[in-house]
Amino acid sequence: MSIAHPTGDCATLTLVLLVLAVVSAGGVLLVRCRRMRHATAARAGAERASGDASAARILALEAQLAQRTAEIEALNKELESFSYSVSHDLKAPLRHISGYVQLLADATEGRLAEEPRRYLDVIAQAGVHMGGLIDDLLSFSRLTRGDMRAARVAPRDLVDPVIARMQATRGRNIEWRISEMPLVHADPSMLGIVYEKLIGNAVKYSAPRDPAVIEIGAAGEESGRPVLYVRDNGVGFDMAYADRLFGIFQRLHPREDFEGTGTGLATVQRIIARHGGRVWARTAPGEGATFYFTLGNPTDAPTNSV
Repeated sequence: MSIAHPTGDCATLTLVLLVLAVVSAGGVLLVRCRRMRHATAARAGAERASGDASAARILALEAQLAQRTAEIEALNKELESFSYSVSHDLKAPLRHISGYVQLLADATEGRLAEEPRRYLDVIAQAGVHMGGLIDDLLSFSRLTRGDMRAARVAPRDLVDPVIARMQATRGRNIEWRISEMPLVHADPSMLGIVYEKLIGNAVKYSAPRDPAVIEIGAAGEESGRPVLYVRDNGVGFDMAYADRLFGIFQRLHPREDFEGTGTGLATVQRIIARHGGRVWARTAPGEGATFYFTLGNPTDAPTNSV
């Protein structure tokens, strides 16, 4: 069957139908385009609204951060004022008390009975102890305000000078066992204070032992962080009171038995906390003590050992 080409009126009708079809299709496309423009505009509006809300939240957080920063700066100023007050307002009258007690003791030399003389000695010793407490409190407060200058540190480089000082001043029979320790990322001066306090405590509380055995080294890792330790074979303590161990001016042994002000372990905890680590102890009465600590986990911390 052949298809005749449209001619005359038929051709005109065919052309009209084609035009109508195109116009109709164009109308559909136009509606669709308009709908797409409306949807795009709605999405853009929603995104702008969401962006405005996010910007408002960011501004609110920035305002809170600025307020918090101002509060911290004010607190630091208060701490500085407190340190000044402690170092001047408290130490000055303490020096007067100690000075006049000494003058009174000198003026009554050989004329006081034994009991009054003992009273003066007790006052003088209490003045010395109070002065030590004030000095330690000042040192403790400075740890919060001082800047940290972290670097790669070999713990052995900090441990050896501490041991040398302990051996020179104590004159004790001490067996030192130093094992390999990894390099760590820390403030060298602050980490030196940590070892000074922990080793000093190990020497002090192992005084009844002959020989005293003090071990310093590393014990693997905790969550990717090197675990360092200081261990002694001293008198130890009851773990039931471990919650008091790192408190300022807290003591688990009578001052008559072991000297000190009770600030050493509080200082250790403060320094370790500033490094993003933690410190804990394992001990038992009469079985010595081991103090473990970590120093955070910076991404550039080295892994080699010395």
